[in-house]
Amino acid sequence: MGLQNVNTPAGGVSSTLAINQVVDEIRRSGRRVFHMGFGESPFPVHPRLADALARNTSQKSYLPVAGLPALRVEVADHYAGLTGLDSGNFDVLVGPGSKALLFALQLAIPGDVLLPVPSWVSYAPQCRLINQNLVPVEMQLATTGLSIEASDLRATIRRARSKGLAPTKLLLNYPNNPTGLTVTSESLEAIAAVCRAESITLIADEIYGRLAYDHVYRTAARHLPESTIITTGLSKHLSLGGWRLGVTLIPKARRGVFDEMCRIASELWSSVASPIQYAAVEAYAGHADIEEFVKMSTDVHASINRYVAARLRALGANCHTPQGGFYTWPDFTDLLAGECGTSDELSQRLLQASNVAALAGSAFGESPQSLKLRIAGCDYDGASALKLWPSLGDDEQCFADAAAPNIVAALDAIAEFVGQT
Repeated sequence: MGLQNVNTPAGGVSSTLAINQVVDEIRRSGRRVFHMGFGESPFPVHPRLADALARNTSQKSYLPVAGLPALRVEVADHYAGLTGLDSGNFDVLVGPGSKALLFALQLAIPGDVLLPVPSWVSYAPQCRLINQNLVPVEMQLATTGLSIEASDLRATIRRARSKGLAPTKLLLNYPNNPTGLTVTSESLEAIAAVCRAESITLIADEIYGRLAYDHVYRTAARHLPESTIITTGLSKHLSLGGWRLGVTLIPKARRGVFDEMCRIASELWSSVASPIQYAAVEAYAGHADIEEFVKMSTDVHASINRYVAARLRALGANCHTPQGGFYTWPDFTDLLAGECGTSDELSQRLLQASNVAALAGSAFGESPQSLKLRIAGCDYDGASALKLWPSLGDDEQCFADAAAPNIVAALDAIAEFVGQT
């Protein structure tokens, strides 16, 4: 399968899942490939959570549609502690991953979607599946982070309405996939003010919120508590993507949304797997050992992905230092514009010539002619990295060499590719 089918996949298969399948096929064929196309946190399941899951394997009955009551309480209290908000002002709903919850929210809130560019690959396809219109929103990237100018957002909303569209919700993700940057506090406040004035519901995808490298949890809900819906889950900060457990916090002031979400959930997934929900109570209970695990794994993410960005800049790519998550967003346009016509072509040639899998910027809504790639810095053994961190964490190069040799080799291959192209 070529990368043309990954970045713009036939049949609408998610680009991130498609590239994961491509890499698996290549590896089964015996060919070495460096996997920088799929963002899956590599750390082991925390022992406390593994034990909790083992203890609850006999939990086989359907749970309430909204989720296990004890889990919903722990989630509400957990995020009240992170955000400083009153947990009593929000309803919690548990779903099979935040992706399903985001789709259900788009169903539950009628109207068109304001979508920043670039954005995660599944937002736009979800919108199209339910025949809602996309309204692109210009987003600025800088060393300080992401921002959306209030005047630009307001103008975009009003221009869309003048054309007969009905923007009712803004989907905002931070720290951001694909850029690795987060939204500044000033921009969050300005965005919230526009949303309040224009009656826009802000859907805040905070799945990477616990992976901010400065360990500061940012949320738009502080600035717009009555109309910010938070989606998040366990997949990123606890490396539990396969557990498929997401949560959404819905302000009670948004009357009817929680009930509509429960109605949708009852028809789509009934309830999340019972053993997973019982085990997840421990993930949100504030145990010191789990919180230390989150902090250390975040520090490892920070070291590895800052190293990736530095290496890419050394090649001459335009690449901001990431602030959270595990992605970088290099722009090779100045380097390779005469050699590659599109980001799809660039990612295809990189895989074929250098055995490096990366997703094209066009998969995230960028212009195909902009030679941007999303680089996922996850291709290493997380358990080994955690063991090495206390002794080598102060030196990014030494740590990368010891803990993430595949990433070092992938960057060497990219450097050779750029030098020969």
